[in-house]
Amino acid sequence: MNLTHALRLSLDSTAPDVVSFVGAGGKSSAIFRLAGEIAGAGHRVVTTTTTHIAAEQIGLSPAYLLVKDQQIDWDALEQMLKTHNQCLLISDDQLPKATGLAPHLVDALAQAAPGLYVAAILVEADGSARRAVKAPAPHEPVLADATNLLVPVLGLDTIGKPLDTTTAHRPELLRPLLGVADPATRFTPAMAARLLLDPQGGAKGRASAARFVPLINKADNPTCQLAGRLIARLLAEQGASSLLGKVGLQDETPVGERWGPTTAVVLAAGSASRMGRPKQLLELEGEALVVRAARLALASGATETLVVLGAYAKEVEVALSAVPATQFGAQVGRLRVIYNPDWQTGQASSVCAAVRDLQPACQAALFMPVDQPNVPVSLLRRLWRAWRAGHDRVATAVDGAMRGAPAIFDRSYFGELLMLEGDQGARSLLKGAAEDVATVPSTGFAVADVDTPDQWEQFLHFRSG
Repeated sequence: MNLTHALRLSLDSTAPDVVSFVGAGGKSSAIFRLAGEIAGAGHRVVTTTTTHIAAEQIGLSPAYLLVKDQQIDWDALEQMLKTHNQCLLISDDQLPKATGLAPHLVDALAQAAPGLYVAAILVEADGSARRAVKAPAPHEPVLADATNLLVPVLGLDTIGKPLDTTTAHRPELLRPLLGVADPATRFTPAMAARLLLDPQGGAKGRASAARFVPLINKADNPTCQLAGRLIARLLAEQGASSLLGKVGLQDETPVGERWGPTTAVVLAAGSASRMGRPKQLLELEGEALVVRAARLALASGATETLVVLGAYAKEVEVALSAVPATQFGAQVGRLRVIYNPDWQTGQASSVCAAVRDLQPACQAALFMPVDQPNVPVSLLRRLWRAWRAGHDRVATAVDGAMRGAPAIFDRSYFGELLMLEGDQGARSLLKGAAEDVATVPSTGFAVADVDTPDQWEQFLHFRSG
């Protein structure tokens, strides 16, 4: 996926995003790659730095403008944007480095952006001496007040290497930050996650209202990709979103995977009127269907699992107490139960109840009914992989035909999910624009519902035969 989509930029010139990149391992590459995307899509974008930029990197922008005496020539900037859709602002182009703007000029630019139709301002807010990992100096990062998205960057080619000057910028600051004394200590994924989140590391200077999305860069080979996924998972477990990318390779997609806090929702509120007894409590191999669904949801790769109860709530909640403390490494603390008081109005009310209860940081939700006992955990994991690859809606397909649940919706659809009514759940959001929905192949058996006593008996007979 491209950086614009992965970073969730609005590209709204009336309220432009001011994105500050910090850290090491690909800041400049990310900024100019993102600027190219924005300009190529027909929007205007300004790039700059609040520290320095290497002289040869000036050529990465199709146009640049010198800011003299702390005054931006607005007419000249307008002309360059009109011609190129993007412009780099610097205040001095003396070799071997160019000096950027003072933070107050970035703030002034953000104020003037609507009049210039600028959709985004991209800022390199610290230096790294071309290393792939760093700790900020006391004076870093140099962030403008207008920053509303902070992107700390880290290069995966540092993983497994010693924390010395060959790998790190200012290792004498980095090692104490990580609690490491020996320069020969090798940099690990756990250290990387800690560095990115540390208020004296990647999160230094972050305003409380600013979004925060680390870019784990240089996922150029399977080993680095695996390390990146470990870092991303650690960040997600601590409530942070992140991107796994390779922004420096122009012939490659800049972002391979997005990660973040996610929720698997088990819809278990119905009365099962056609079954004549609680489907949630039907037992398969000694396990209630609601327990089975919760266990699979916990193992799916979501950060947490949410079970929505309604009819038979007390009995179902008692059954859920049988969920083991750990399943496939999933802690029971990641399982939450909520009650939908409007369950009688249909499944849509349970979807709405779940969305209202999602954690603020949740990036996507997987919805699965309690009455699909054949769903394999491998299918749920493939659905999550499709979302991480950049698809905002993901559903199953049988013989090429899209089905409903289980399905994943990105947070960009949470508002539409809250508008649902009736007993069709979120199916209308899938069927209405099927060409935009990514599908994961499955079998009819895997996603079959059991709604009646005859279906349940047939299912048990098939399982036993």
